[in-house]
Amino acid sequence: MRNRRFLIRLLLVLVVTGLFGYLYLEREMGKLHTPTSTESFEIPPGLSARNVVKMLKERGVVADERLTMAYLIVSGKRTSLRAGEYRFEEPVRTRDAIDALVKGAVYLHRFTVPEGLTVAEVGKAWEEQGFGKADEFVMAAQESLDLVQDLEGDAKAPSVEGYLFPETYYFAIRTSPRDAIEAMVERFRAVMAQLEQRFPPETWTLSARDTLILASLVEEEAAVEDERPLIASVFLNRIKLRMLLQCDPTVVYALEKSNKYQGRLTRTDLRFDSPYNTYRYSGLPPGAIANPGMRAIEAVIRPASTRYLYFVRTTGGRHTFSESLAAHNRAVSAYRAMTNGK
Repeated sequence: MRNRRFLIRLLLVLVVTGLFGYLYLEREMGKLHTPTSTESFEIPPGLSARNVVKMLKERGVVADERLTMAYLIVSGKRTSLRAGEYRFEEPVRTRDAIDALVKGAVYLHRFTVPEGLTVAEVGKAWEEQGFGKADEFVMAAQESLDLVQDLEGDAKAPSVEGYLFPETYYFAIRTSPRDAIEAMVERFRAVMAQLEQRFPPETWTLSARDTLILASLVEEEAAVEDERPLIASVFLNRIKLRMLLQCDPTVVYALEKSNKYQGRLTRTDLRFDSPYNTYRYSGLPPGAIANPGMRAIEAVIRPASTRYLYFVRTTGGRHTFSESLAAHNRAVSAYRAMTNGK
């Protein structure tokens, strides 16, 4: 009987001790700690839980390594901590910091893609913003045609040019170029879906693919927001009349693809033999020449109603638009006279 009472008392003591221990552990894990460093740090794959906790302790996120290890064991999270780059900038509870590592809530870096960049230029931005090498990005883009083939209809996608939607993205520092390209293509799909809801595709002048191609020309030519629909109208009017589009940026793109662009166009360049050269070949080029933004795409879907067939760059990035070649030539002469006088 005495042994039984002793065992019951011992069990009660253990239960009470365990309960108080658990409550104490929960209280400690719930305390806020101000990080001693707000710099990001990386947990490499395969690092032990004990070493992870040590890293957290060095940054002031954890107060007691042994208690934190006990919490990991009791909560069953010891083997669930994920590798990656993390950053704690605000006071944080140890419990929340551990949960962040379990969820893999890694620190995300901003990746900004301005409107009108080519794939090669997006690759340069990828390198300049610290994500990886430009040539690796371009190579991944060349190997990612499967991502856009369904968007090309019966045509074979020449590249992902045009489908890398310009926007600000947030990626983990070790994001692969392929994953980034997938995100940009998915964003393009989402934007096109939004435009199709606003403007039914049956009301578009061109197919979705040709709309994208023409939008890339508009993006490269337009420097002022309100001129996008006007520039789109010029190209569409020329297409209706089966006139050459004579878009300088298509020649630049063709030359760059062949590593022959010298920084400015010459009369000889305008005769360069390439299907992208709209001074030699009628209609649209075989693919986009840049990655246009929503405003350029929308300008092609809803162009201005004009009879303009020509435009020439003047000052402040603006253009003078003309309905006839004679009027266009006068506008060109006026611009040359103005610039020569400066």
